[in-house]
Amino acid sequence: MAGFNGLLDATFNPPRNWTLNEALSYDCDILSESDIEMLRYCNVSVGDNGIITVPADYITDLASVPRAIWAFISPFDVARAAVIHDMLYEYINTQYKEVVSKSAAAEDGPGSKQEREAYRKIADDVFKAAMYNSEPAVPRWKIHSAYTAVRLFGRWAINSSAPRQK
Repeated sequence: MAGFNGLLDATFNPPRNWTLNEALSYDCDILSESDIEMLRYCNVSVGDNGIITVPADYITDLASVPRAIWAFISPFDVARAAVIHDMLYEYINTQYKEVVSKSAAAEDGPGSKQEREAYRKIADDVFKAAMYNSEPAVPRWKIHSAYTAVRLFGRWAINSSAPRQK
């Protein structure tokens, strides 16, 4: 059954980052075998059963929600799903940069924009599923708003995703 291994245990690091004190796992039931292999290619820790694990000490900003709209979509509502999504974007972006730096001609092979968009779609779909599986429940309108935002604006966010320093 899809869901998280527990509550988010993180320490705030001003001005806007959080460090996980414990690993966060999400049992994702929407991933195909192909999706799992694609995520593993990006060094994501994902089991054959679709359990995605964010390691302890991972640094995140929770959700990249502009402060002006916190009244509508608080990053705390979607925090666990956002941490999973942050990690997926970071690992996809890191892998993409490594592949592109090794191959100047990355038009439609590994590291191409089309391939990276396929990875981004997986990450965004996992984000949506994780919000549906959150306890307490995230209201459907927030799920759809947050998902729409990452689909519309995530292509810029994934480009700036980079490993965060401790």
